Amino acid sequence: MPARGLQTPPRQIAPGDVVAAFSEELGEWSAAQIISVEPHRKEADVLALDWSGPEPHNFADLGELKPLRLTLPGGRGLAQCHREWVLPRSHKNLGPAPLLTTTPSQQWTMGWHTGLDLYLQRRWLAGQHQDPEDEHVAVLVGDAVQALPPDACFLDIRALFVQDAATIDGALVVSAYPNVTHLNLWGNLSRMSNASALNELTRLRRLDIHEVFGMTSQDCLDPKQLTQLEYIALDGVPVEYATAMRRAWTPEAKQGVYLQVRKARKPEWVKENLNNPLREWDGREGISPRTYQRALAAWTQSTRPILKALLTPSSNADQNELDLRPLGRHFAQAFATVSGPTYRLETQELGELLEALNQMVMTAPAASGTDRAQAMRTLLEGINEQGDW
Repeated sequence: MPARGLQTPPRQIAPGDVVAAFSEELGEWSAAQIISVEPHRKEADVLALDWSGPEPHNFADLGELKPLRLTLPGGRGLAQCHREWVLPRSHKNLGPAPLLTTTPSQQWTMGWHTGLDLYLQRRWLAGQHQDPEDEHVAVLVGDAVQALPPDACFLDIRALFVQDAATIDGALVVSAYPNVTHLNLWGNLSRMSNASALNELTRLRRLDIHEVFGMTSQDCLDPKQLTQLEYIALDGVPVEYATAMRRAWTPEAKQGVYLQVRKARKPEWVKENLNNPLREWDGREGISPRTYQRALAAWTQSTRPILKALLTPSSNADQNELDLRPLGRHFAQAFATVSGPTYRLETQELGELLEALNQMVMTAPAASGTDRAQAMRTLLEGINEQGDW
């Protein structure tokens, strides 16, 4: 029995349990063992097994249980990883068996993907060292999804990734890609219309939506129609849509549906943050509201003189370099202050700052003849002079 106050997984799993699922990559069933269950973090440590075959009815059907040991260049040792503790509805629990290891994994990921490591391992051992060109995956960048011909239909596509589209028509996505099992909409304050049409993607198993808006409560996905959906991650969506999705899908956890909703945004927030390059920091785990506000102030303070310098004509390239180098140091110093003694900006945030700075330099109004690339290089030289920031 779990300690008082601790939750238990929505679908029953315990250390030792062997679980199995059909692997699309292998074309047959594969299996894994639950090594541990962590109620505080709501995680399961999962070890892949070196087995595939017809659908098993109990773990005895797997024969001798053997852990999968990877020899891939990008991963060696046991194929073991922490995952969310919701056993997906596509998986079955075959019952407990003696633990194959008690050593915890040092890897974390989202989604179970049972059988994928075994598939990649077998390809490698067969001498197929290059990543296969996956004809079942489509990646559309920008507004490519809106430019599809009206009669376009890609029946073989199973995973669709739409990135940085200004607008997304859900009905067009459904008509062009009716058989997708994994849909990832990675927006940039994008607007989506006809979002309720996604209910027609009856084979959908995983849905990821990031910074996409325009959906209402009427666009909520219906558990009765999407009976295979088992993973939903919403990160930056309208609060109305987020509320409706929570209400509809939270009860489905017991059926094996994982739901994560973060950064439900009000319409006012969207309007206020159209030109805020740090908006994704608002509500990010590990960044307090105080740190976020300090970061916004540092951005405004340190970029204002850079914008002014870009507008200042200069016939002397060396003089322009001298003007920008200290501004780069000032930029780094401002965000070193944001980090402070009790919190340090992580590598991800530092990378996002440099990306936002580069975007600003390349697109902001500038004096005629300004070499934007050289200006950015000079700023980076000043930033690097600051050292650890």
